[in-house]
Amino acid sequence: MATLDQFREFLVSDLGFKAHQINDGDGSGVATTVEGLDEKAAFLVSTSVGNCYAAFKHEGSATLSESEANRYKALSILMPNGPAAYCVIEVAGHLRIYLVEKGNEIHDEMKDWDDVRDAEDMVREFKPDVVKGLQQWAQKTLHTENSLSRFVQLMKGCWQDIWDIENKRNDWIFDEFTRFLFIKLNEDAKPSGSFTTAKLKSYCEQNKHMGDKAAQNFINNLFDDLKGHHPEVFTDENERVLSKAATVERVIARLEGINLKDTQGDVLGRAFEIMLSDTFKGKDLGQFFTPREIVAFMLDLARDNPDGPALDIEKSERFLDACAGSGGFLIATYEDVYKHALSNGVEPRKKDQLLKRLGQETFFACEIEEKAARLGKLNMIVHAVNAQNAQWLHQNYLYNEEYGGLKPLVEYEVDFGDGKKKRRIGPDSIDLVLTNPPFGKSVKTEGILLDYQFGHEVKVFKSKGRPPEKRPKNSQDSEVLFIEHYLRVLKPGGKLLIVLPDGVLSNATAKPVRDYMREHAIIKAVISLPSETFASTGTSIPTNVVYLQKKRPGDVQGDIFMARADYVGRRANGDPLKENDLPFILEKFREWQTGTLELPEEDSE
Repeated sequence: MATLDQFREFLVSDLGFKAHQINDGDGSGVATTVEGLDEKAAFLVSTSVGNCYAAFKHEGSATLSESEANRYKALSILMPNGPAAYCVIEVAGHLRIYLVEKGNEIHDEMKDWDDVRDAEDMVREFKPDVVKGLQQWAQKTLHTENSLSRFVQLMKGCWQDIWDIENKRNDWIFDEFTRFLFIKLNEDAKPSGSFTTAKLKSYCEQNKHMGDKAAQNFINNLFDDLKGHHPEVFTDENERVLSKAATVERVIARLEGINLKDTQGDVLGRAFEIMLSDTFKGKDLGQFFTPREIVAFMLDLARDNPDGPALDIEKSERFLDACAGSGGFLIATYEDVYKHALSNGVEPRKKDQLLKRLGQETFFACEIEEKAARLGKLNMIVHAVNAQNAQWLHQNYLYNEEYGGLKPLVEYEVDFGDGKKKRRIGPDSIDLVLTNPPFGKSVKTEGILLDYQFGHEVKVFKSKGRPPEKRPKNSQDSEVLFIEHYLRVLKPGGKLLIVLPDGVLSNATAKPVRDYMREHAIIKAVISLPSETFASTGTSIPTNVVYLQKKRPGDVQGDIFMARADYVGRRANGDPLKENDLPFILEKFREWQTGTLELPEEDSE
């Protein structure tokens, strides 16, 4: 049995806490205070009667995010006497109670501290294999959160190095930053990579006659090797690293101490997402980034089972985002499906088969902006389980500068190494769409407008024998065409979760669009978002998450779940905000689905 001192040592040596952050508790059982969870303090208590529960007081905000709850659950598992049966968290005077083994929140069994104390006789005996599995999850969870903050700082330092020396625009710096980062990734995958100060100095020494160009030549030799591994991303043979020799030297020196191959994919991926969102705030490419909190919320809304995946690959279900931007929805859904498949016990010998299936058959995306499509593919590389699967996903990530994702029928061939195969995105072919289309962009391409009901008008002539004629409108808003497109490609019963501006739901001129939605889909939910949700991306108009399900024969519209979020975990400038109404709204949506939602009584006055 571990002692309190051993637990304290574990927090410092394995999880990265500082010694001064850990103090003795109040003497009731085994106790300690741990600070540093997002700059909040947490009070841990393990009762003297085994490990019935671990108790925490969450300070600093009145809400609790999923990642914060996971940290507390992880610490409950790693208590000195073994895993606690329950994780109890006091948030703004209210108790949140989780069954540690399952991870789910308990709503009815215990309501206050007296109930918790009375439950001390409910100590659980965990089987050794269960304990091992819980501890592995807990350690990974805490390592991930601590590694993320350190890794983000490292990446920001690299960014600052480039900015200090080059003094260029943000988009230029980001292009250079991504080249350096992916060169580093490529070199770290080799048994003996060349992204080191020693090899740079050796090369420059051997090529003194080149002067400063030697360092530039060195890094571009590495870049050429990277382009050979990812031609689907780096399509321009003449693309080069443009930084000065001093920048090359400083960036290599900063990054050579970490091996990206050994960095957890979720840490690297999340850090890259943070850099993406921080870089492209505003009107340049900000429109292609959906806040992580919104992505996670929409993905959770799509689940039929709160504990299951949003997409059922056992039924060969398929995913599409036809305005994918940086790939946030695709990546989140991919990771969700893969995680649930592994948790259900995929045999190691079948893991590669699963990856191939996910990469080739399940996920599809389209994007009209070339730079956004490239960022999406780069984002996939840092999130992908392996390089091969990233390449498979890339072949299903289509870039089309004329049609983007609005081409009504997409048929194309891809080569996955075992022969060319045809792929088709057309009517009744997709099961799940998560998407955030561009707002208010006028589509004027005649070839697109003629293909859509909302893109053309039918001219009927009085003269006999002259057939009606389709004539394109001058333009149509992109979000309107995407609604029609998605409701075409979805299978009956398929789900569409889409971010839409208020105007689509309220303007008189948009009534035909609302009628179209009601005709072709069941409206399941409308959640109003605060106007600042997308302010950092250059959009300050009120928006909504709308959940539609394509009608099946006999489907009839019922009640609609409606809610308003005042806070979504992001400030107007894009910085994180502790307040987030989305987890509470999700909880109420699930109660509404199961018929257990208690509505407030109407005022009788």
